[in-house]
Amino acid sequence: MIVLVRFFPASLLALNGLIYGLLSVMFVLEPLRWFANLNIELQDPVGYTELRTTYIGLMASLALFSLLAAFHQSYRWPGLLLMAVSYAALAMTRLWGIVVEGSSTAFYEQLLVVEIISCGLALLGMVVQRQADARQTVS
Repeated sequence: MIVLVRFFPASLLALNGLIYGLLSVMFVLEPLRWFANLNIELQDPVGYTELRTTYIGLMASLALFSLLAAFHQSYRWPGLLLMAVSYAALAMTRLWGIVVEGSSTAFYEQLLVVEIISCGLALLGMVVQRQADARQTVS
């Protein structure tokens, strides 16, 4: 249990940062391919610029903050909170599209599962981090 308390939150944030970093690079190198994988097809190049800004800019900033939180104790709790909130928002929005709008593919459903699991892991990380913080306060 002590190993979990000691390494889980930082490891989770580091993994999250690396995954978002990898996704950012993939969208930089082959944006049209990855947008096509998501069934995103636009008629105007300005639309792709906007999508690149949102996807790459947001994913890169999440990657950087996750890595910062993984390696700096003072950012750990905010990093876990951001991770939990962002995955919850992604999952709720995706679920809305799947259930209410009826827009779904097998890939989207897989993403929903990943987002729910990631949110759960972030919440678990928050619990573990709180316990670690409480132990440091007592010591």
